[in-house]
Amino acid sequence: MKTTMKVLSKDVISAFMETLDFDILGVSYLNENSVRKSQRVIMNNYKILVMLHGKAGIHMGKNIYYTSQGDCVLFSPGSLYHAEILGDESCEFFSINFSFQSLSQQKNFSDTLGLSNVSIYPQAVSELSVNTFYYVLNEAIEERDGHYLSVLLLLQRLIALVIYNGQKSILKNDVKLFSDSEEKLVMQCHSYVINNPSLAVTVEDLCNICNVSQSYLYKSFKSVLDMSCKEFITSTKLEMSARALMQTDKNISQIAFENGFSNAYRFSNIFKKNYGISPSAYRKLGK
Repeated sequence: MKTTMKVLSKDVISAFMETLDFDILGVSYLNENSVRKSQRVIMNNYKILVMLHGKAGIHMGKNIYYTSQGDCVLFSPGSLYHAEILGDESCEFFSINFSFQSLSQQKNFSDTLGLSNVSIYPQAVSELSVNTFYYVLNEAIEERDGHYLSVLLLLQRLIALVIYNGQKSILKNDVKLFSDSEEKLVMQCHSYVINNPSLAVTVEDLCNICNVSQSYLYKSFKSVLDMSCKEFITSTKLEMSARALMQTDKNISQIAFENGFSNAYRFSNIFKKNYGISPSAYRKLGK
């Protein structure tokens, strides 16, 4: 029997990946053939999505990005979009939501990949077996030992693939994604809320900051996200709080204060009303 040994040195992609500390926020799977068009979603983190079957159009502003089986889609924080199933067949995808442990890593990641609000990498993941996604998803749902590591390794593999194989399919660089005034207003409000987490932001605050009336602000959020501005503020702050519960050891009172809630009791009530469980029970789910 012939034995072969190869001494390895780090390649550029591997060295870059070692600089990144990913935080996995969740995984999702969809197999849909009835609902043709989703509601608009605004991203507070990164999302990488793999099209397993079918075709879809991703609407951002007045632009549409087309994606099909084997494509990988990477969304950046602040992306505002809705998706639409194309053709007569069903649409099936797997996605991972993630963030980074520091702003410098986030900037390095976005700069290195040249990310826009959304980047599509045609056939970037064709070499990966679909069974891999099903296996990792089942591991995560059933919370088997090592499920977080499985998702993390899959994420790292996907990112490496889009760097190595991916040629972004994007629209012209001189086209503004958010030309509509209502979408610009929503994005401005989103930026203010996430960049000032400890402030107890009110609808009146956002009206003053954006110099618009409450009626126009409400109309804009209802049109763009199908929710009120108050609901948006609450859901965004709860999402940031939920992330802190999973990723830090801070106590409930500190997390409540750092995300603009007046006290832990009020925070816990609002959290349970929206998530169905208490903050402490939610934290235990991630242990």
